[in-house]
Amino acid sequence: MNDKETVVIGDVHGHYKEFALILRSAGAADARLKWCGGDMTVIQMGDLIDKGPDSVRADNLADALQQQAAKVGGEFVRIIGNHELEIMLGNFMISDLKDKKAKEYQDKLRIGVLTGKYKAAYHKHGLLFTHAGVNGKILKLFKTELGVLSEAKVATLINNIFINSIKHNFYKHPIFNISHNRGGTDRYGGIFWEDLEDLYLSFPRSPLRQVVGHTMVNEIAINANKNVIAVDVGMYRLIQYLKIKPAGIEIVTVT
Repeated sequence: MNDKETVVIGDVHGHYKEFALILRSAGAADARLKWCGGDMTVIQMGDLIDKGPDSVRADNLADALQQQAAKVGGEFVRIIGNHELEIMLGNFMISDLKDKKAKEYQDKLRIGVLTGKYKAAYHKHGLLFTHAGVNGKILKLFKTELGVLSEAKVATLINNIFINSIKHNFYKHPIFNISHNRGGTDRYGGIFWEDLEDLYLSFPRSPLRQVVGHTMVNEIAINANKNVIAVDVGMYRLIQYLKIKPAGIEIVTVT
């Protein structure tokens, strides 16, 4: 048993070998890459695919570990990133997966979200996990609907919005916004596309403690002033992950 510790892994982008090294280092997978994490929770922050050499292998590994973890009381959480989202929307040009393979993956992702295998948001340990972060404008919108904000309430609302958007093939909610900096029509991006600098600019300090990927940082950054932890370090250049235990948060570098 692992005292219900949680491991957070940033954007993988097809870097299967580095992904496997983290899983073994964290005690989530054994030498054969089978789940050995007991009741551990692993959270992969999205953008599992594209850019790197082994997207399909990384995706298959994550799916296998998710199934194995569930059988023994663990959890492998897969969050949807912008690369997964764009495939779901049929924008295959963003992806290394092409034509038939991309269409197959699109169907798999849609079914996975509708059945709860893949999520737009997750909460644990008083933290809210989304791929790119929930900006201040969206949090104000949620506060109008929810009253008092909490990580649990916001995660549930985001996932409900996402599922309903898929069911109706209607992606107009602000969580799907693309910012001006990314060529979109909005000042701030939604939870799949927001850049870290704009996320910081969107509020004096996040009212919820957030963990985000998407924007590459030099090393995992715990920004207490903004109440945000950024975990995308570019796995090809630095193998690093976050370990959360009841005693606190640890940044682990694999050498």
